[in-house]
Amino acid sequence: MKKTLLLLTLSSGLLTLQQGLAQQMKDYVVTMKGDTIYGEMGSVKNKKVYMLVNGEKKTYYPPQIYRIYNHNTDKHYATSFIELGMEKIKDSDPKMYVIKEKVRLKNKPLFTEILHDGDIIVYNFKRQGNRGSFSTPTNFYYALKRSTGEIAELKMSGFFLLGRMSKKNRNLNLTKMMEDEPELIERLENEEKVDYDVFSNYIKEYNVLKKAQNVNPLEIF
Repeated sequence: MKKTLLLLTLSSGLLTLQQGLAQQMKDYVVTMKGDTIYGEMGSVKNKKVYMLVNGEKKTYYPPQIYRIYNHNTDKHYATSFIELGMEKIKDSDPKMYVIKEKVRLKNKPLFTEILHDGDIIVYNFKRQGNRGSFSTPTNFYYALKRSTGEIAELKMSGFFLLGRMSKKNRNLNLTKMMEDEPELIERLENEEKVDYDVFSNYIKEYNVLKKAQNVNPLEIF
């Protein structure tokens, strides 16, 4: 009898563990109401995403969804206006940007990949550019500060990158975004070499510090 109970207990424990792991492995979306929906996801398009939820095919659009996680690609997405249009903040030096107000008023947001999420969100997206007879993609990495809406360029990769910002100026902008954490800024300013990987590590650390202090509302940027 004791052996039977032990086996049942072990079996129950393994099943619970397997169910927990299965849930962790699933794709999911977080709605604008804060609900998490698990399922099997197809590829994420800018304007929609398909999911199989409990055997039923669902289609979700950016205004409905706050965040997406695709397990197969291990990528996170946010609903955002950032790909639709930014404008330079007047007199900002180095250059910083905000989302154009008319973009928010006249357009629906898109699903955009994010690399960090928190008080500072890092977006990654591609744009196709034409230079003469060439058509080449450029990969953009931008950081957005939730509390101010300010956007700073972190990295661009591709061909014909005319007018891209220097690492020094990118460093200055990131320092401004993290000015409420002086210890982090001091360490960043003492880095011998700065590149996207260094910026990424500091943003991650900053977001962890802010997470303990703030609860980020479900907002679309």
